[in-house]
Amino acid sequence: MGQAALAGQNPLVLLAEMQRAARQAAPGLPEQARPAPSWSGLAFRLDTMPLVTPLSHVTEVLNYPEMTLVPGAKRWVRGVASIRGTLLTIIDLAEYFSKPPVAPGDKARLLIMNVAELTCAVLVHEVYGLRHFDEERDRRDLSGVDNAVFMHVRGAFLRDAVLWGVFDMRSLAESVTFKHVAA
Repeated sequence: MGQAALAGQNPLVLLAEMQRAARQAAPGLPEQARPAPSWSGLAFRLDTMPLVTPLSHVTEVLNYPEMTLVPGAKRWVRGVASIRGTLLTIIDLAEYFSKPPVAPGDKARLLIMNVAELTCAVLVHEVYGLRHFDEERDRRDLSGVDNAVFMHVRGAFLRDAVLWGVFDMRSLAESVTFKHVAA
């Protein structure tokens, strides 16, 4: 098109024509592969059992705290501790499930549960940190497993020959036996 022909055209029509011509001449975009859906959680060990819990179920991970015993409570209620000014009930999660209790040590950790209207934390033998799983490739079904812990496990992920049970802290918190702490 010559400059004389362009001068008489509506600028919007001219821009639309330029856009159409550019799109026709442009090479196509490469096909974008969609990443597999992933799932992330906090990995921990309960006795010899590797578990992972959704990140939304835990607000904080701390070292084994100093605590005050609670008389008249079940043996798995280790006591209470003041964490940043909040009084938390400390539960030995392993002992709750009749496994060897969590002993104070370098690896023992306290997981503060993120459950509405429940100020509670659970002791575990060890925390491994974050684990990321491919939702489609790594997901496994654990229905039919007969173990008290698995009442609160919602499936699992298999990674590097390790089966990580997905532990549901909210299911635990809603459990009648978990709420009944008096001996």
